[in-house]
Amino acid sequence: MEPKREWSILRLSKTAGVSYAHAYKIVQALIKMGLCRRAENYRIMAKVKVVNPGELLTRWANVHEYSLMNKISSYYSEEKNVERFLGKLSQVSKKTGLIYALTLHAGANLVAPFVRPVDIHFYVKPNEIEAWMKNLKLKPIEFGGNIHLVEPHDEGVFYGTRKRGGVNVVSNVQLYIDLYNYPARGREAAEHLRRTVIGF
Repeated sequence: MEPKREWSILRLSKTAGVSYAHAYKIVQALIKMGLCRRAENYRIMAKVKVVNPGELLTRWANVHEYSLMNKISSYYSEEKNVERFLGKLSQVSKKTGLIYALTLHAGANLVAPFVRPVDIHFYVKPNEIEAWMKNLKLKPIEFGGNIHLVEPHDEGVFYGTRKRGGVNVVSNVQLYIDLYNYPARGREAAEHLRRTVIGF
């Protein structure tokens, strides 16, 4: 979500990885809700702009269920120090080209520290799970894992990924909506992120 940016429907569909028709329908719905409008200087609906980013973020967070929407596989790592594990994660990615992005408390701790993470959640490409397990020496575990590899419900979670402390972290908006309904102090961490970093 980039409130100051004007988007063409075509550009929006390509960025989100959805069809033009789907992007058009979503934009029409957002216009009806008063969250989006046609950009000025355009007679036809060639470009649109978010006009109420705060309300859009709130509505999105309310319907987003991180634990239900994504496939989460839990593992055990003997490395219990979060900082050292994150360093290893970054090294493995550089060496192998594997793609990842931190989320939840481990990601928020690098952007807007609030809750000290005890476990690590990061998005990965579904076809790269085995490679991550091998390179990080992760052991599958049914309950109580400290490392969680997350196959996203869609690739959009990687949009806006950036480096923080040498580690890839999802965008602030993705971080917020993932935290918002997460049971382990997620709402508090989300609101802290919104107040101190997002600003709308």
